[in-house]
Amino acid sequence: MRQTLKTILKKDLSRRAFWVLAGLVVLAKLLLVHFQCIYTWIDGAPLDDELMFHAAQSITAGQWLGPYNWLTLSKHMFFPVWLALAHALHIPYLTAGQLLWCGASLASAMAFAPVLRQHKTRLALFILLAFNPASMASFTLRVYRDNIFPAECMLFFAGLIGYALRWRRPLALRQLHRSGLPWLALCGLGLALSWLTREDGIWLLPFLLAGGAVLIGMILCQKGLPALQKALRCALLTLPVLVLAAGVNIFCAVNQAWYGVYTLSDFSSGSFAAAFGAMTRIEQEHWQPLVSVPRDVREKLYDHVEELAPFRYWLEEYQPMRNGYLNKALGDYQTGSFYWVLRRTAQEEGVYADAPTAEAFWQRVADEINALCEDGTLPAAHGRRASTTPPIRAEYLGPVLQEGLRSLWYTATFQDCEASLSELTIGLPEDVAVWEEYLGSRANLAAVAGTADPYYSPLQELAFLLLHWVRCVYAALLPLAVLAALAVQLRQGWMLLRRKKGAPPAAGPQDAQMAETAADTADAWLLWAILAGVLGMALLRCFMIAFVEVASFNIGTYVMYLSTVHPLLILYAAAGLLTAWEGRAARRG
Repeated sequence: MRQTLKTILKKDLSRRAFWVLAGLVVLAKLLLVHFQCIYTWIDGAPLDDELMFHAAQSITAGQWLGPYNWLTLSKHMFFPVWLALAHALHIPYLTAGQLLWCGASLASAMAFAPVLRQHKTRLALFILLAFNPASMASFTLRVYRDNIFPAECMLFFAGLIGYALRWRRPLALRQLHRSGLPWLALCGLGLALSWLTREDGIWLLPFLLAGGAVLIGMILCQKGLPALQKALRCALLTLPVLVLAAGVNIFCAVNQAWYGVYTLSDFSSGSFAAAFGAMTRIEQEHWQPLVSVPRDVREKLYDHVEELAPFRYWLEEYQPMRNGYLNKALGDYQTGSFYWVLRRTAQEEGVYADAPTAEAFWQRVADEINALCEDGTLPAAHGRRASTTPPIRAEYLGPVLQEGLRSLWYTATFQDCEASLSELTIGLPEDVAVWEEYLGSRANLAAVAGTADPYYSPLQELAFLLLHWVRCVYAALLPLAVLAALAVQLRQGWMLLRRKKGAPPAAGPQDAQMAETAADTADAWLLWAILAGVLGMALLRCFMIAFVEVASFNIGTYVMYLSTVHPLLILYAAAGLLTAWEGRAARRG
């Protein structure tokens, strides 16, 4: 019996069996998530869900993002394009998101094919990524961009990893599909989509830059490769950046055509960011966390900057504005609210009559504040900056470290990742029906009799119970798997260092064998670096979001902003352990 089990475990899947099983995995997941419902709050999320949904309706109507106001270009707006595309193709919103996630999971598994040579190990990696509980958590049921952002990021990672593990392949035009170039194109597509979907898509650049530097070093050190080939391979590494530039410029050109400004967002870049950054330069009388532009700084601005003088009424006296945006516990506007109330106030003052008017207004504000800081009229604590994020201060270090570690544990244990909603959709039935019809997905409107709790049918309850246990298994095993993968990686790193230190000098007939050994060692180091980079990016995201939480948001650890971390931890643990297992099995075989 034991021998039979060993034989079964050693036997690999055929190529056809792999693709059949992968298709069944996708169908199984789509069946389970079919029982989920969208969640929305009509008139309750004007900065988020409603902004995206109404922009998608405008795209469908041929009106791009709709009439211009203070919100139109406030965010990167690929998500409305995604909604409009799914609507045009008659693909339900939730199904479209899951198909994208399954595609990203499959791409990630296939990216490791050169080091996961068995179909069964690739299938295992695909299944582990596809059933990531965060990919079907309740926050993905909102009509918001984080339904697709983690998948877009994974396309980027899969593309770069896939190319890195295939970079030695020949660049023959007749067999271009067998080279690594399609993976570089996928990397660029993922980078562009991520950048166009969220303002913090820039967080992917460290992986691109570090990976590009490693690959350039390996290309330049490759013996026997002609100089022209080396130059060509290095030049090809710019493909993801070119795809990103193309995507951004297309979006900017469309915004120019419709609104008269060549920008991706007039919030995170351009004159508004310059104006907000200038405001945060001014030295505060009494610094407090979360508040970048406190009352004493605003009073100076009202007195010295003519364009901002009318803002005093709206920000300091108009109670509806203060009640909607002021943090009563702080007694002031926290950073995460202040930039929105600033734009809302500008809307009331007619600044957002059109995009060029708004762009010119905020540029005048930025220029005047910077001039006042530089001539000493306003005391400046910092140099010039153009950003809507608060300045980094030493006082944030401790809280950011604490929140970052909490975020890492929060994601590793899949907290707040239940697949069922605990709230009902809020809105009149006729309004919700408009959302349901456009999105092709049901909203959770049915309540348990006499309560405000959602009602779910027995089949829905069964599906949610299965998904609940999937989450529990992941939550129990992922922290252990990450630690095990880390231990394996540290051991492999030590062995590689010892191998390099003890390598004899190449000579005579040993040259060919030594060259092959050197290439194997270089590839082993490349895999080691890839896995280290994946773990590093998971940590970077945790601490980046921790800073935003500590310095701007103050909403508590929120899984939606951390949803790109879960797949990276799964990828690190699973790929690290599976490649080590395959390597050991190959040596024994």
